[in-house]
Amino acid sequence: MGGLAAAGRLARAGSKVKLYEKNASLGGRLTSEEISTPTGIFRFDTGPSLLLFPDKYKACFSDLGVNLDDIITLKRVEPSAYRVFHGENDFSRPLDLINDTDAMASQLEAEECGAGEAFRRFKQFSSTLLKIGVPNFIDRPFTVATLPAVLPLMTGVNPSDMLGQHDGRLKQFFTQQRLRSMFTFQDLYVGLSPYNAPAVFSLLAGTELNDGVWYPVGGFGKVRDALVDTVADLGVEIHTNKGVRAILTNDAVKVVGVELGDGQKIESDIVLCNRDLPAAYDLLHNYDDDGTIGSSFPPSSSTKVATYARNKSKKLSKMQYSSGIIEYCWCINRKLDQLQHHNIFLSDEYQASWQLANQPSQLLDKPNFYVHCPTKTDSSAAPLGCESVMILLPVACLQNMPDIDRSSSSSSSSSYDSLVAAGRERILECFRQAGMGDVGGSILEERVKTPVDWRDEYVLKHGAAFGLSHKLDQLAVFRPANKDPQIGGLYFVGASTRPGNGVPLCMISAKLTADQIIHDYCA
Repeated sequence: MGGLAAAGRLARAGSKVKLYEKNASLGGRLTSEEISTPTGIFRFDTGPSLLLFPDKYKACFSDLGVNLDDIITLKRVEPSAYRVFHGENDFSRPLDLINDTDAMASQLEAEECGAGEAFRRFKQFSSTLLKIGVPNFIDRPFTVATLPAVLPLMTGVNPSDMLGQHDGRLKQFFTQQRLRSMFTFQDLYVGLSPYNAPAVFSLLAGTELNDGVWYPVGGFGKVRDALVDTVADLGVEIHTNKGVRAILTNDAVKVVGVELGDGQKIESDIVLCNRDLPAAYDLLHNYDDDGTIGSSFPPSSSTKVATYARNKSKKLSKMQYSSGIIEYCWCINRKLDQLQHHNIFLSDEYQASWQLANQPSQLLDKPNFYVHCPTKTDSSAAPLGCESVMILLPVACLQNMPDIDRSSSSSSSSSYDSLVAAGRERILECFRQAGMGDVGGSILEERVKTPVDWRDEYVLKHGAAFGLSHKLDQLAVFRPANKDPQIGGLYFVGASTRPGNGVPLCMISAKLTADQIIHDYCA
């Protein structure tokens, strides 16, 4: 989505833009997939399923000359953004993240004396972080030069409230860990846990509590299709099933174009790469075992660049990555009334559950996982009386899997077979405890995606579904830049560059990168 949005921005600014995509469809991880069964068609959003920051979506399309509201219906997920099932009571007494502040406060007060008023304070706290964080650290590049403008906004905000351990800072609001977990589980989306994430990520709960959680009627594929159509109308020349084999450079350490998988060379003064950034530098080097440039390396590329890129690849590979994800898509032949649109199942072993399993013995009986059940908002997602249920189970990415070949040319999904089976068993038991009965017996068809599939389909380093994590030394200026500092004409956009992951941030990344290119070449 970042590549599409950047392509549209550059085309609208007058550039001639060619877009090359290795897969048959565009949009990367943002996609809707259908499974046809004798009962009917089930639709799944197999990537993003939470539409946060709706204004960022609208701003992206507006900057491309389109009113998003004219082509897509965004519906707020009501009456609750989430339902949270807690393992400490065998998932039998879930709590909802209710949109109405008074109702939410009353629900929490019934759980813990004083929690209702504490929630009001937390909502204000998270809103303050949201107001400081988004315009100053996300919407624009944060540098030493921008620091003087940010410091006055920090008045009244304790630095530890932003940089301290997330779960620890929430103790100033809620005594019970199960209540704190309702406002910290979102750390999963940035590749962290409540026990290693900085408290500034309370802004994620802030946007859910203030802006709400939304859903595009017809599925997230509608957003993708709308952006593809918009970009094409702006004159971007789109090529699918055309993977890029190499980024070509010259002896002046500048890009001169790309080479496609079929050997065709495309000349260009600028290459904007939307591949997962840690895997992008692999396109700039190819070495034989003895350290010399391999025979398959494009002869028009620079040896100096290849050496630089090889070292860069090694460094990036050792950074901290987000979790791997086992994704289960289940066609269910009955209704699951216990679920809402978005659901979180949280273990009764709060800290241990955030240790990502790389084998079945490490997977807790009650693991953390997310459940998407879109028929609660959009009945078109499944046949009448049925549910399309997508489950995301966090596990170790390939970086932390023992005895596995991490290269993209080997290691198959079978590397995760035992974890897939164990995960399915645990999830079905959690569903049973939550009062849903034998869900396994109601599955008409199942599709599974493992970290190996995420790696191979989307070229994600280590198969990490959310890209690079967002720990403090991988945020803002510490995150890989949108412009390569050494190679002229090489730029990046997407989840593992600045400002970070998630569709809204990738759309912002598109603006930052396109603006930088326009500044460098058109000013």
